Amino acid sequence: MSSVKPFKIIIEWNDQEDFNFSCDYDHPDSEKAQKNGPVHAMLNFPVMAEAMGNVLKKLRKDPISFPLFLVNLAFNHRSLLNEIDQLLQQLHHHLENEQGSGTFSCHISSKKRLPL
Repeated sequence: MSSVKPFKIIIEWNDQEDFNFSCDYDHPDSEKAQKNGPVHAMLNFPVMAEAMGNVLKKLRKDPISFPLFLVNLAFNHRSLLNEIDQLLQQLHHHLENEQGSGTFSCHISSKKRLPL
């Protein structure tokens, strides 16, 4: 098991509901150095993307029906938790093989993408 530890999470929206999730990690004994790296995963998480899209609307103060948002969140609760768990599993799988500092990056989309 790797001894590197996550220390910063960044969420950047790049579309209406798509966003990039990145997590900086470092060995506890090394100096903090920011390093930009490649996207390590592209995952289809429609429930998470919709929930984060609603968060973005709130941040931008766009109209959103908060009661409807809560009902939708409650209805999709299990799916959202499952998608978050999958994202964290991807992160931990990446960290298992790392020895130094770096960044895990993942593109989150609400749409399925066809393989290249």
